[in-house]
Amino acid sequence: MASAPGSAAPNPRRWKSLIAISVLVALVWVQADGFVIAVPTIGREIGGSIDQMAWAVNGFSIAICMAAFFGRLGDVRGNRRLVVAGSVILIAGSVVGGLSQEPAGLITGRVLQGIGGTAIFTCALSAITIQFPLGERARAIGIKSAIGYAAGGLATLIVAGVLELLGWRAVFWVVIPAAMVGVGLVVFTTPETHDRREDSRLDLAGALALTAAFVVASYALIESDEIGLGRFLLVAGISALLFATFALIERRSPDPLIPLSVWRRPTFTASIVINFAFNGLMVGLLYLMALYLQAARGLSAIDAAVFLLGATVTLILANPVGTRLVGRGHYLRPVLLGLLFMAAGSVVVALGVRAGSDALIMAGLVVFGAAVGIQVTSISTLQVSSAGATKGTASGVVGVTIGASNAIGVALATAIMENSALRSLKEATGASRLEGISHTRVVDVLTGSLPVDSVSPAARQLIIDALDTGVVRAGLIFAALALVVLVLAAVMLREVVLEEG
Repeated sequence: MASAPGSAAPNPRRWKSLIAISVLVALVWVQADGFVIAVPTIGREIGGSIDQMAWAVNGFSIAICMAAFFGRLGDVRGNRRLVVAGSVILIAGSVVGGLSQEPAGLITGRVLQGIGGTAIFTCALSAITIQFPLGERARAIGIKSAIGYAAGGLATLIVAGVLELLGWRAVFWVVIPAAMVGVGLVVFTTPETHDRREDSRLDLAGALALTAAFVVASYALIESDEIGLGRFLLVAGISALLFATFALIERRSPDPLIPLSVWRRPTFTASIVINFAFNGLMVGLLYLMALYLQAARGLSAIDAAVFLLGATVTLILANPVGTRLVGRGHYLRPVLLGLLFMAAGSVVVALGVRAGSDALIMAGLVVFGAAVGIQVTSISTLQVSSAGATKGTASGVVGVTIGASNAIGVALATAIMENSALRSLKEATGASRLEGISHTRVVDVLTGSLPVDSVSPAARQLIIDALDTGVVRAGLIFAALALVVLVLAAVMLREVVLEEG
């Protein structure tokens, strides 16, 4: 049963608690999304291929696959306690990342940050859901989501500013005081909350199997250009086997991490599937653009961040529209509009890259931001209010969805861009090397570990043309996928069933 010790009534400080929790959630979003703008600088400083830097980005996201475990742990041990513990782990990961001298240390730090961020994000959502009755919940979740997405949208600008003023290591150091302030605010305003049964157990085996499945799936996509088709299919098969193992563990567990019964609830299943696709497409395209604007368009980190700011502005402006629609009982409409805008934005970005038009690229990003803002309240409310399980379980599945979709989105975008660029280079050169540099190494221009001015102007143009081709193809494929998900959403969310509690 949901509880806030000391009173059965709603927490009188719940709105202050919402803001306090949102501070930490915003910090997690900044670290999750802002890192991409620093990739070329870090790649130049410590080395790292495009695949290694993709792992540094994905290290954070893959750790979020532990969200279901942390959601259950929050049910058992208390959500506020897990938020505090997560903040400590986030700080530890920031120290490791800030001290790293090579890609391996960087990836380790990002994984630790992701683990801490997962505990914060998952248990924060549980705490908010428990504190707010259904009549206030959509508004509360909408505020939290808007702050989170706005932080994610501003993340590139924030990180770019820190990068320009203090250097890339400060991107990690600034987390420490910010996390301490956030923890203090949460402890002051938020009671300990639970949503548990007395016989609750922790399904660590299920958590490990699920996380391993997503790690292997990411490996297959990120390394697809290196391992060849045969090994790709083998690794993909191993990932599928791990997913099947997870399902078997959950079926046999007396207290499963993710009860298979939640998937028999059409509203919950639909919202999870849609959110998985939406987040993956969003993060994948924005990741590519953060790298592309610096590597191919020659923008500085701060200029690229300002360029991406258009998406944040429309996200903030569009969010109240989606929230009002949800307040009137319309859940499907904002989801469909969001997916339609996502498809349109992806196409416009691709056209802008192909035409070399900054205005078109900016217009596409603006539409993309509107896509995120208009749908987030609806899909977030559906996810946490239709599972028929504890709030920790529901929030955990949401966290797994976000982490896994972010990781797969980055991996898929990297795979499409890299394979398309390599194919374009091979067609242009008739060989596998350009001025003595292998094509695989040439693509590392995106991460800064191969300076674009290290090759001749003619070779530089071939590289930029190849990168253009890769980004255009990724944008068009992502647009097509958004339209497929739109059709699925129209079918799967025809009837919406929510819980009262």
